[in-house]
Amino acid sequence: MKRILFLLLAICFLLTGCVKQQIVDRISLFMVCAMDEAPNEQIELTMAMPKFQAGKPGAVSNLLQSKVGHTAKTIKDLMDMQVDRPINSGKLSVLLYGKDLAAKGLAINLDVALRDAQISRRMYLAIVDGNAKELLQANFSSDAEKGIFLYNLLDTNVRSGLVPRQTLHEFEYAYLGKGMDPFLPLLKLQNNQVMIAGLALFKDDKYVMALNEKQMRLMKLLLGKVKEGVLEAKLDDGSYAALQDVGSNVSYHVSKQTKPPKITINLSLSGELIESRGLRFPMEAKQRIKDRYEKDLTANGMGLIQLFKEAGIDPLGLGDFVRSKTRNWHEDEWKKEYRTVDVKLHVKVKLREMGIRK
Repeated sequence: MKRILFLLLAICFLLTGCVKQQIVDRISLFMVCAMDEAPNEQIELTMAMPKFQAGKPGAVSNLLQSKVGHTAKTIKDLMDMQVDRPINSGKLSVLLYGKDLAAKGLAINLDVALRDAQISRRMYLAIVDGNAKELLQANFSSDAEKGIFLYNLLDTNVRSGLVPRQTLHEFEYAYLGKGMDPFLPLLKLQNNQVMIAGLALFKDDKYVMALNEKQMRLMKLLLGKVKEGVLEAKLDDGSYAALQDVGSNVSYHVSKQTKPPKITINLSLSGELIESRGLRFPMEAKQRIKDRYEKDLTANGMGLIQLFKEAGIDPLGLGDFVRSKTRNWHEDEWKKEYRTVDVKLHVKVKLREMGIRK
């Protein structure tokens, strides 16, 4: 037994000796990187590296490095010639793509990130509505490091349930998977402020269209469980109601008796009325509020599904769901019949609380 333990310890020491050591003070780390389209089938790579000010603890600015080339690795080598410490991608947390580059396809440009063992598969990807370099050049984060600011912006909204989660690993899975298409958050620079403007939708690896903020929230509900978020509705009398989502669940069912198969989506949502502008007696209007939300969610949800079908994209992964329930499923056949698939959405809303006002 002692001999076995000794051998295991010896192997561990040998393995650690094979790892190339890198001292943090001797390398340049960056958290955010941007890619844009450049002339002659090239790409422009921009890195924002933190620059700490001597004698001012906590004060940090960003040093932007930008180069044009045919491959990201070649561009990185050119950047290394301009900095006093070699650039290391081990802390890369946010990768931005300009919309024009995304429209041509991200598969080739994602290849460098997927091949780099130092890059985390949990890194966030995002599309910029415009030029990604210009977004990094803007002064949107005051004293905060831009990479940390963008990561926190995306992570906070993903955790709060407002933005569907899509990391590098999840984007790759949806792109390579059968019967599904990927999507990414869409960032926009407005008055030197960065905001999540919606959701960028892809057909295979190419950006094709975007959803606005309201459509993005609805798509989040159709993708899976949501525990947070606010839904607004206008009632027949012109008053408005705001519903706090405290829990939702969605389930998919497929009927294989028809060709193409019929898909039924059941969405159940529990919520609390947190605001009622112009509504004097919310308790008496409880049924009207419930009916309005069910009607709006059903109509808007079906409109969203029809939009996906007309564009020939499947961000909800309906094809993947049918594949998991069907023998001898073929992707080519599914793509031909996808636009004619009969999809029904049933919404059930339960108002748990109406507030303290009577």
